[in-house]
Amino acid sequence: MSTTVPPIHREVVVDADPATAFEIFTERIGSWWPVADHSVFGDGSTVTFLDGRLIERAPDGRQDIWGTVTRWEPGAAIAFTWHPGLPVEESTHVEVTFAAAGGQTLVRLEHAGWERRTDPTTVRAQYEQGWPHVIDSYRRAAQSASASDRAGATWVALLHRPGRAAPVSGSLFEEPLFVEHLAFLERMRDAGFLIAAGPLGDVHGEGMTILRLPGADRFEQARLLANEDDVSVANGLFAVTVRPWLVGLTG
Repeated sequence: MSTTVPPIHREVVVDADPATAFEIFTERIGSWWPVADHSVFGDGSTVTFLDGRLIERAPDGRQDIWGTVTRWEPGAAIAFTWHPGLPVEESTHVEVTFAAAGGQTLVRLEHAGWERRTDPTTVRAQYEQGWPHVIDSYRRAAQSASASDRAGATWVALLHRPGRAAPVSGSLFEEPLFVEHLAFLERMRDAGFLIAAGPLGDVHGEGMTILRLPGADRFEQARLLANEDDVSVANGLFAVTVRPWLVGLTG
């Protein structure tokens, strides 16, 4: 059966890096999903992703399979079939993506596949009303987790200067290895770790990068990232000093 009923699109920006935003949506879904109003068994049930399926369990042990995971990319995307309380033949499809956005994460949800339902327009209208409630519950959970994570976040300053393989004359920005430095910064941005990066205007070849890694005691991971994941550093175009930054105040 074909239909012209369009997908539902919803998006929200959460104050967390993509890896954490993904984890909250998947591993912690039971802590925030509003089961009282949006579930098969109602208040007291639990929801979890388990063995490639999204499952609701009632207090008396009954369970309902809401869907099957079709895509699982931590920190990037999750997709699953969707048929709470219905046979699999009536499945629609949900996909959620996570993209770094200036130290936060843009979370986009698409719900499509209405042609499998006998009354696509009516069903879509119901979800049009329901998804905002679910997304807001997720946003509040992410905000709460972010406040907790920020208190234990690891902040570091990477101080870059010309390394052993830097040219004696000419611009470091024109060296072939410089693109590897940019690639490293992009990876840090995509992971949600990058706060800011750029050259120090008064000193040739020197610059600073600020990273924030969620969770405490991740300085050693930051040091390894700065020295080994950045190919321009590993190959000597830049040398880097990794310093812990004890942040006392943010805007």
